Amino acid sequence: MSLREFANKRPALTAVLCTAAQFALTILILKAGKAYVPADAYGKVKLLAFASTILLPLLLTHLFGMWREVRLGFSELKPSPFYLACFVPVLMFASMGVHAREGSSIGSDLAIQLFNAFGEELLFRGVIFVILLRLPQWQAILLNGVLFGSMHMIHGYMDGDWMHAFMWSFMATGAGMMFTAARYHVNNLWLLVGLHMILNLSSMYSNVEHLAGADVNTMVEHAVKVVEYGLGLYVMVKGARAVVPAKAGTHAEVA
Repeated sequence: MSLREFANKRPALTAVLCTAAQFALTILILKAGKAYVPADAYGKVKLLAFASTILLPLLLTHLFGMWREVRLGFSELKPSPFYLACFVPVLMFASMGVHAREGSSIGSDLAIQLFNAFGEELLFRGVIFVILLRLPQWQAILLNGVLFGSMHMIHGYMDGDWMHAFMWSFMATGAGMMFTAARYHVNNLWLLVGLHMILNLSSMYSNVEHLAGADVNTMVEHAVKVVEYGLGLYVMVKGARAVVPAKAGTHAEVA
C-alpha cells in the first residue's frame, strides 16, 4: 500500500501522524543540540529546527505526490470575500497603528515570518488539508485547527512553561480553524501564506499595548480569538448544513 492509499483510507490518522512527525523531528533536533552542541552554538540548533518545519512539509508533499493539489503555483491568486474577512484580526491589531520593535530588524522579521508561514501553511493547509478533504468539511476544519494548535505545545519544551504553551495552543487553534476555513474559499496556498504572515506581523508590531496598555492589549487579543473561532465555526456550520446524509462518502471540494 502506497502512502497516498493509506492517507485516502485513514485521513485523520495520517494527518495526526504528519503533525506528530514534525513535532518529534523538531524536539529531536533541539534535544540533540542541548546534549551535543556547545551552549554558545545553540542558536544554530534552533535555526536547524526552524529549517525542519520547511523541509519536512516539502518532503511530505513529494512523498504523497501532492505538488499540484497543494496549489503552490502563481495562478488563481484571487481572494474571495471570506478570505478578505479573515483580515479583520489584522485590522484589530493595527487599529492604533504599528511601530518597529526595539532591537529587531524589519527585514529579518519579514524573512522569518515568511518562512514560518510558508512551512506551517504547506504542512497544514497544503498536505494535511488535501488529506482531510475526504472528511466532512466541519470535521476537517476542526481537526486541522486542533493539530495546528497542538504544534505550538513545543514552546512548553523550549520555554519550560507548559501552562503558557497550552494557552498558546488554544489560541493558535482558532487561527488554524480560520486559516483552514479560508483555504476552502481560495485556490492558491500563497494567499494563506500571506494572510498568516501579515497576521503574525500585525500582532508583533501592534501599537495597542504601547499606547493603551497591557489590559487593553489583552482584550484585543481575546477579541481576535473570538473572530478567528467565529469565522472557522461559520464555515463549519455552513458546511455541515450542506452535507447530504444519503450520499455516503461525499466530501467538500475546494472552492
